[in-house]
Amino acid sequence: MDYSIFYRRSINVERIKYEVPTFDIFVSAYNSNDRVGKVFDEVLAARKIWLLHPEYCYSPLEEPVKFSVARPDGIGEVEQVNRLLDELGDLTGVDLCIDITGFMHHALTFLIAKLAHMGIKSFTALYSEPAAYLKREDTAFSTTTSGRVRSISGMAGTNDAQAQDHLIIAVGYDHKLISEVANYKDGSIVYPVFAFPSLSADMYQQSAVKAAESGAVALRGEWVSNRHFAPANDPFSTAAVIGGLVGDIDKRGGAANIYLAPLSTKAQTLGLALYWQLEGRIRGGVTILLPECTKYSRETSSGLKRLWLYTVELT
Repeated sequence: MDYSIFYRRSINVERIKYEVPTFDIFVSAYNSNDRVGKVFDEVLAARKIWLLHPEYCYSPLEEPVKFSVARPDGIGEVEQVNRLLDELGDLTGVDLCIDITGFMHHALTFLIAKLAHMGIKSFTALYSEPAAYLKREDTAFSTTTSGRVRSISGMAGTNDAQAQDHLIIAVGYDHKLISEVANYKDGSIVYPVFAFPSLSADMYQQSAVKAAESGAVALRGEWVSNRHFAPANDPFSTAAVIGGLVGDIDKRGGAANIYLAPLSTKAQTLGLALYWQLEGRIRGGVTILLPECTKYSRETSSGLKRLWLYTVELT
């Protein structure tokens, strides 16, 4: 795949109403970050819908009172995405825009596969960069996990029991999640993909500092020798890096099971999901897996530095 042909552009955050097109439906996942609220308020659409992830643990009194709200009861990605799609209704001929910034990783990943399965050929995605994370490298994103690591529903490849496992981790700030995934796939050859260029000059350093606390996996020689880089704000470049890496693994010969763990920015998560949809699903033996998060921080950042618009083509 030549991912360079996919369209992306930077939006002036002071001119969102003028530079972002008007849509039929605009969807965003509700949380307390300024950048999520500002974009939701300023994007123009005939219908606006909040997705209320249970992991944010909002009480009924804390929920948004304006616009439609999709309220899944459980944390499973199938339940969350199906509840959202029920709220959206028929998407035939609909100009759809999704702000991916506040989405849970597992729900966003499954949503890409679900939309493609439904025959949606393309949609617009927005991603907002923070001015800063509130506690720098100590910012906590997922605060509680079940201790279970599992594949995303419908996105598990049929693997060869005799083949070598290869684990590709999109590295973010959640060192505990990195450790959980690495321990779950103990025995895999690990390839960390760091977000570089990062969203700001210091965020790569912050991510590297936290990743170093991931336990035994960060002490292995391959943590350095197999290190790769992809831009934190570019899903298409991320998909290209993953595609190239998997291609290199395949060129070595022999069967190889590929596991992808999207633990970095939502833009990179979109990139991994897009790679799976356009290439990994066809290759076979490619699985997206994640630790199961039961509670997620509502507010992790301050300010809105930059807004990105992506045209996501699913076919």
